Amino acid sequence: MTATDHQSPKMQTAAEPILRVEELNVWFPITGGLFGRPHGWVKAVNGISFSVRQGETLGIVGESGCGKTTAGRAILRLLPRGSAHISGGVFFEGRDLYALKSRELRATRRHIQIIFQDPIGSLNPRMTVGSMIAEPLLVHNLVPRNNLEAHVRELLKRVGFDADAARRYPHEFSGGQRQRIGIARALAVNPRLIICDEPVSALDVSIQAQVLNLLADLRREMGLSYVFIAHNLAVVEHFSDRVAVMYLGKIVELGPARSVVSHPRHPYTQALLSAVPMPEPNRVTTRTVLQGEVPSPAHPPGGCPFHPRCPLATAICQREMPPIAVKRGDEAHTAACWNVE
Repeated sequence: MTATDHQSPKMQTAAEPILRVEELNVWFPITGGLFGRPHGWVKAVNGISFSVRQGETLGIVGESGCGKTTAGRAILRLLPRGSAHISGGVFFEGRDLYALKSRELRATRRHIQIIFQDPIGSLNPRMTVGSMIAEPLLVHNLVPRNNLEAHVRELLKRVGFDADAARRYPHEFSGGQRQRIGIARALAVNPRLIICDEPVSALDVSIQAQVLNLLADLRREMGLSYVFIAHNLAVVEHFSDRVAVMYLGKIVELGPARSVVSHPRHPYTQALLSAVPMPEPNRVTTRTVLQGEVPSPAHPPGGCPFHPRCPLATAICQREMPPIAVKRGDEAHTAACWNVE
């Protein structure tokens, strides 16, 4: 599998993006005392902005705890009501998802689906595979009941199963097969955008390639757009058109996948890339080892959030947050670093 295997056709940059996220914040309250009032905030997502065009895959990558999964769930409005302070804008096909009423949101969710990281926990062990896939079809009244069984069989066939799979339960399948069931369930309502929340991180390497190839084929056949969340930059590079690198709730680098991987401009991205295993045993590489621990999102450092661990940090990094801006040449490749030049 090469970096070009999963590249989609060139997008028309002038077209309205299918998804637009503007200054999204997700802060969880730290409560205490007799009345449980908040006395601080965990800034899980702290002012991120990006867009996704029709048919495009945007990869979001970063260490565990950087806020990428929280961002994905906030886009879908899956966070429990009142559990977090959410601000900013999330626009799907030009409509603000956080301004929609319950009925409008329910109708819109048909077009935005999610594939969860855990293929075991995301499936109901008491329901057959056929029942789980049929449920969203019934909820949204998309298929007549007399055609329901045939439609479910067709969905299962699309992800590599025979008709007999519809009568079986999740525990009868392997991890990779369960993830294919999750993909079939997401496809059932014919979505236009799918949030892939680390869909291959729990799978063996050989199975990862099969699932990625399946997702790539579905994107070409159905014109799907993906937000692909992962912590493995090598996987994101091969699967994505563009990559956003997150650190401590912020996007620190954003650009075309090839450009970000071949010419990383932020020190954090450079450190992530140096940790990716290379398939060439005789190749000599220099590993960038970051010092210290990731700061707490409840008490993020001032200025650039990466400066306590950055080998290039200077005085201005401690005082001011750098804007994410174009650095040398490529206008599509931006980085938030004072010293990137």
